[in-house]
Amino acid sequence: MRAPALVLALALAVAVWSGFFDLYVSRGAREYLQLRAEFELGRGPQPSMESVMSQARSAGVIAASLWAAAAFGTVCAASVVNRRRPARSTTTSR
Repeated sequence: MRAPALVLALALAVAVWSGFFDLYVSRGAREYLQLRAEFELGRGPQPSMESVMSQARSAGVIAASLWAAAAFGTVCAASVVNRRRPARSTTTSR
């Protein structure tokens, strides 16, 4: 795998990781607000922000890492397959 392709694959993996981690953390914040609203209406126990966000952060790290690894691996595999494929001839015979 050439250096520019590796840099692009790493950049893609970082972007994917950041996006998925942010998604999970923002879901955790919404979950906390939902639990807090239910508590204020007397429909549930008082939520702990630290507990809810810790779970969201843990799930986010795992999911983001898996998706980033999949994106990185896909780009690397495509690069390897592309290098092994024989070049096509662009000339036509008549």
